[in-house]
Amino acid sequence: MHRLKCCFVALFTLLLFAGAVSAQTVGFGSTTKNVTAKGYLSVDKIRAGDKFRLAIEATVAQGAHVGGSDEDAMYPAALTIKAPKGITFKKPIYPKSARKNFPISPNEKVPVYEGVFTIVVDGRADAKIKPGPITITAQLDTQACKGEQCFPPELTKVVVKADIAPKNSKVRPINKEIFGATSEGGGDLGDKLADTPLALRLLMLYGLGLLLAFTPCVYPMVPVTVGYFSAQGESRTGKVVLLASVYVLGLALTYSILGAVAASAGGVFGAAMQTPPVLIGISLILIALALSMFGLYEIQPPAFVQSKSSGKSGVLGALLMGLIFGIVCAPCVGPVVLGLMTYVASLGSPVMGFIMFFALSVGLGTPLFALAAFSAKLPLPGMWMVAVKKIAGFLLLGAAAYFVAPILPEAVSRYLLPAVVAAGGVYLGFFEKSIRASRIASGLGKATGAAAVIVAVALVSPKPSVISSLSWQPYQPAALAAAAEAGEPVMVDFTAKWCAACKELERGPFSDPKVIEASQKFTRLRVDGTDPSDPIVKAAVERFAVKGYPTVIFIDSSGDEIANARIVGYVNSADVLKRIDQVR
Repeated sequence: MHRLKCCFVALFTLLLFAGAVSAQTVGFGSTTKNVTAKGYLSVDKIRAGDKFRLAIEATVAQGAHVGGSDEDAMYPAALTIKAPKGITFKKPIYPKSARKNFPISPNEKVPVYEGVFTIVVDGRADAKIKPGPITITAQLDTQACKGEQCFPPELTKVVVKADIAPKNSKVRPINKEIFGATSEGGGDLGDKLADTPLALRLLMLYGLGLLLAFTPCVYPMVPVTVGYFSAQGESRTGKVVLLASVYVLGLALTYSILGAVAASAGGVFGAAMQTPPVLIGISLILIALALSMFGLYEIQPPAFVQSKSSGKSGVLGALLMGLIFGIVCAPCVGPVVLGLMTYVASLGSPVMGFIMFFALSVGLGTPLFALAAFSAKLPLPGMWMVAVKKIAGFLLLGAAAYFVAPILPEAVSRYLLPAVVAAGGVYLGFFEKSIRASRIASGLGKATGAAAVIVAVALVSPKPSVISSLSWQPYQPAALAAAAEAGEPVMVDFTAKWCAACKELERGPFSDPKVIEASQKFTRLRVDGTDPSDPIVKAAVERFAVKGYPTVIFIDSSGDEIANARIVGYVNSADVLKRIDQVR
């Protein structure tokens, strides 16, 4: 056996030597390279603090092949990159090798590359890097073979020159024929918008907005919208249209200003609209609107607005409701909003940022416009007007409790919303005089009040069984490193106790048995961002460039993030499973 092995080694050496000698006559030797390569960047300039991609497109001489990147290749292709300080690269992403039989290995298929193949590498520029020209050098190490001839390994050098741009610079995507299929989350939207005329771009954004109107974070605002606008008691078509339009205008202003600021600052903003100060502000405004429904005071717009619109509390109230709605639904529309903000940031035009977000938000507000207009036209004569206003007031208080509950202690938040439900039911069913004025209405009110108390008790009652959900261990860099060393894929969940969309993700996809089963192959780590000053949280957010909560990162068994699998905002179970399938 030993003699046979020695013979095989000697034969392989002779073949290699013969190939190197004969290569001088067949055109594969030192005078003609077996592999040539070119380098491409995904952007025309690398902006400080941004991610980008580098592609090395290699061409193997006709009739030849080189070893694939697989470990069992005789001579695996390997790419190394040298970059100046402030530019970092992840591990290269190699294309899948073809497996073929060759005379030198008739009984075994070996991994090879033939023709043209492209290696992609994710890069990032440090936020503090100085603007100016840089040079990136890539070196591809391969060994070419043709038939029974194998040639000496060769190094193919590629030099890529680029410019570092300041943070607020305009950056344009390039080489889309290479990077189009490998864009990071949010990039796909930007690419599609960049390739279409402005009118079509705005129409696409309007359509996206319509779809976003049916996401979970929008649902709490539906009963509030019905209650508030029905309490206005308007029958005049002009006034109804005005109130509904102002409502949508408030929504549009929230996102349009956000888009203009994003374009000016040249970056993507994160979960600022989900933070405790903002949630408290939302709740206080909702409480203020509720108190006006109870008749404690009347919210009035400035005199010049009243003189033109004949508006009372409705106009200013509708505007405030729209502004709140824009903030409320932000967590669920995260992927689209972040993708659009990335795009408008690359444009560097505040005006275009405003216009594009206005189109998106008008689409988002169109169903609410119809709902508000319908609610305002409901016939509400006599004392029913008073009752409906009180109902709207309790709906607003319930919405305030819903938004502030995540940042309160568990002992308080658990009872807050049920308390509002019970108080509203008891008051409206047994104490509100406008309802008791009619015998039928009084009986219906008491039944509804009793039902509300039962619902409130059910909300606080201990659940007979706890719904199983994904289990997580606290994020630690050491746990991440251990998983990489063991060759295990990793899920990293960025969440916070005050994040409403995170709770929806927990109750939905993360409690789905199919998702739980599919996630068992992962090491599951959770970053609790409730305290943003925590050093571990800050380091993790910076390391993975997390823009908001919830965000879920998928890392494959080789320790590289699958950029296209990243989850930003709420997604359903099917979407989570689709992303899990991308990870090996």
